[in-house]
Amino acid sequence: MIFLVPLVLVQCAVIFFFYERHWDKIINRFSNIASNQINLLVSEYKENGIESAKKKALMLSLNISKGEELQTNVRKSLLERKIESSLKNRVDKTLRVYFEKDSIRVFLVMDEIISLKFPRKYLLSETPIILFLWMVSSSLILSLIAFLFLRIQVRAIRRLAKSAEEFGEGNFSKKFKPEGASEIRMAGSAFLKMRQRIRNYINQRTAFLAGISHDLGTLITRIKLQLELMKNTKEIKSIKNDINTMQVFLDEYLNYSKQNRNEKTSMVNINELINNVINTSKEIKAKIKISCKPNLIIKVYKNSLFRIIFNLLENASKYGNKIFVQVKFSKTLLRIDIHDDGPGVPEQYKKKIFRPFFKIDTSRNLNQSGSGLGLSIADELANKMNASINVFKSKKYKGSCFSVKLKT
Repeated sequence: MIFLVPLVLVQCAVIFFFYERHWDKIINRFSNIASNQINLLVSEYKENGIESAKKKALMLSLNISKGEELQTNVRKSLLERKIESSLKNRVDKTLRVYFEKDSIRVFLVMDEIISLKFPRKYLLSETPIILFLWMVSSSLILSLIAFLFLRIQVRAIRRLAKSAEEFGEGNFSKKFKPEGASEIRMAGSAFLKMRQRIRNYINQRTAFLAGISHDLGTLITRIKLQLELMKNTKEIKSIKNDINTMQVFLDEYLNYSKQNRNEKTSMVNINELINNVINTSKEIKAKIKISCKPNLIIKVYKNSLFRIIFNLLENASKYGNKIFVQVKFSKTLLRIDIHDDGPGVPEQYKKKIFRPFFKIDTSRNLNQSGSGLGLSIADELANKMNASINVFKSKKYKGSCFSVKLKT
């Protein structure tokens, strides 16, 4: 449309101004020639009679005869009306002009009605029409060629945009080759370099955190072994709890660094997936109720959705004694609401709680509040799945409701 609309407007303007002047010149020239011939034949008729006028008309490739005026009311085009008006101004106001398929008849009223027959090409030229068709056809052909070239360039831009979108969703394995105009290829090459730098950064971060987790995990294991050899006193139990908390933190940090790994979609039974999540924790299983169709099967990222539900249920179990999971599904949307009867989330913290390491109450016991990465991991995984997580006050209980909305 950006290319076609200006082209059509320019063509229309050129055709209008060109033909307006061109037709005026054509009409004036042809009308002058025709009026001179009519005046010549009328003068010959008045002086020497109809037979002499016929001979003169034959020399001019015209035909003159006596006859009655045609009594037909035919609509005339703008050009035909202009020709008739021009002839009337030059010959006689009572003159009548009738346009036939191959000829033009002019009727003059004198002592009797005289009919003059002109070839149509005398007063109407077909050259402008041919020129008009040539301009339109050539414009259409050039527009089609330009459209094909533009389509190739736009297709290259779309592929670049699609590749960038897929990369933003965490799909690193898709191959992309720069194509199109030089500027588009430059943008594509810059995107590939940027993607490679980001991948290197992610790999370095993952390797770094994995190395730290491994080293610290080895030390924690050694400390656990030493504690097992000691007497099980109250102080030793407290130290063991702290060690277990450290182990949980290390596992969460490692999971946070690995959440950008590729994953393919698969058909998943949502009810079974939620039950699998619940069965991984006895504490969650004792508190929860589910409302979900047993045969609800949807194509999703199974591991990512598992992790999202697990983190949200784990968060709800820390602060609530009752949990209710409600699943709703329409043709294009899957919604999973997780209600709890905990203290709820204050309004000013509803957006902040998804930030890494953020905690509402920093004075809480570390063994209960966790590392502050659970909701952040769930939110980032949801974004990569084209989903969203919102939190609001629960209508089922007095606590919070975390709602996961996934487009299917």
